[in-house]
Amino acid sequence: MPPAVRSASDRPQWATLLAHWRTGPGPLHTRLTAALRACIHAGHLGPGDALPAERTLAELLLVSRSTVVTAIETLEEEGWVTRRQGSGTHVAATAPRRAEVLTLRSPVPQSQLPKSQPPTGSVQSMPAELDLTIAVPSLTDALRQQLHAASADAFRDSLYYPLGMPELRAHLAAQYTQNGLPTTPEQVIITSGAQQAISVIASVFLRRGDVALLETPTYFGAIDVFRATGATLLGVPVTPDGVQADAFADALRTGAPRLAFLTPTFQNPTGTVLPAHARERLAAQIMDAGLPTIEDDTLIDLSFSTDRLPPRLSAYAPEGQIINVGSLSKLYWAGLRVGWLRAPQPLLAQLAQAKTLADFGSSSPSQAIALNLLADLPGLRQARSSSVTPARDLLVRLLREHLPDWSFTVPAGGQFLWVELPTPHVTAFTLFAHSYGVRLFPGASMGVEPLPDSFLRIPFTLPTEHLPEAVRRLAQAWQAYRARGGAARLA
Repeated sequence: MPPAVRSASDRPQWATLLAHWRTGPGPLHTRLTAALRACIHAGHLGPGDALPAERTLAELLLVSRSTVVTAIETLEEEGWVTRRQGSGTHVAATAPRRAEVLTLRSPVPQSQLPKSQPPTGSVQSMPAELDLTIAVPSLTDALRQQLHAASADAFRDSLYYPLGMPELRAHLAAQYTQNGLPTTPEQVIITSGAQQAISVIASVFLRRGDVALLETPTYFGAIDVFRATGATLLGVPVTPDGVQADAFADALRTGAPRLAFLTPTFQNPTGTVLPAHARERLAAQIMDAGLPTIEDDTLIDLSFSTDRLPPRLSAYAPEGQIINVGSLSKLYWAGLRVGWLRAPQPLLAQLAQAKTLADFGSSSPSQAIALNLLADLPGLRQARSSSVTPARDLLVRLLREHLPDWSFTVPAGGQFLWVELPTPHVTAFTLFAHSYGVRLFPGASMGVEPLPDSFLRIPFTLPTEHLPEAVRRLAQAWQAYRARGGAARLA
């Protein structure tokens, strides 16, 4: 389901809603009319929601203003929108809607890709659309065999455990202890993925009107969870060395947050690693403020080097209210919905109650499989690094060769490149590139507060054999975009 439109000028959200608008029949204004009508009918735009200004929408879609005006006039005549001088265009209260929600993220059928971009030669076996918006490990034949072996005793009983299978909680506690964070099994709660862990924590500590403190940019799933609670979001910029302690202290003082969310290791999306001295300062500030803080560990196992990582943030504040969140989704496979949280003793009762209210226990077979897999955690790390490192290096080489004006820092871990483009309107380019069979994620949508619309988050988790074609399509789209004056006209 596409994210809800937050405001009429929110470019990344409109890029998602209108991702397929050019694929229909007829002139451009007819296609745009149909796409906007579909958004309203499907419920993605509700009564009273504002549409962007005509000039803004024209710039985003790289069309003339007259195309947008004609489309909106048609919608007004049909009763889908209302227009009023000085207040803009809004979805009409009487606009028809249907109960079920359409998915606008479905792949573009091959028949709807531009005729001028047919697959040729070895490209014929490529998917019609290469998706660079998500980053999950591919389920290879080797992983399938490993899953099959790990499933041997996955159906051993019919019980469910609201806080997680005891053996799995004990194993994870031992891992935390071994890595310098003493932990008892009671401090570990198993969840259905890290996303549920974040949701459970947010439900305990945030109420409407509270302030939540996050890095910016940051993981969009956390942004969505905190916004859903009605909290006000406050961002602390991520620098090349992660969050600066002075900026964090200023935000604590001025914002009085009730919950913080930080990813010190291989930050999503920038890939930064917070140095040890900065972690120590942040941990002291969190302790002094008594601030419940989520430390997102979901990418901590995805290192590409043998260099020792700094201790967890929570290791510097063993008596603080830092809650660690982990998952198997990035290390192994996203289909195995097993996550967890590790909390200090004073917070356990509230979190355990919230988890029990959320469900009566995560899947027992999945937990049994996870326990078997985690028995060889070093092996999992090595296998993941062996598959991702060549993909990262290949993507880096291809981008530098074919798109030399795109800039980025090669991360030491994680699964993304945070790429800066020489245009202030990357969101418009993502829409343009979609017609070339490549789906992109505008970095501005990961901002807690407005970010420069000049970044893309590009994962290197596509099958390695797809990466050359993905970059070929990117380069072709970028060349055409610049030739049409898109970057210059929108600058």
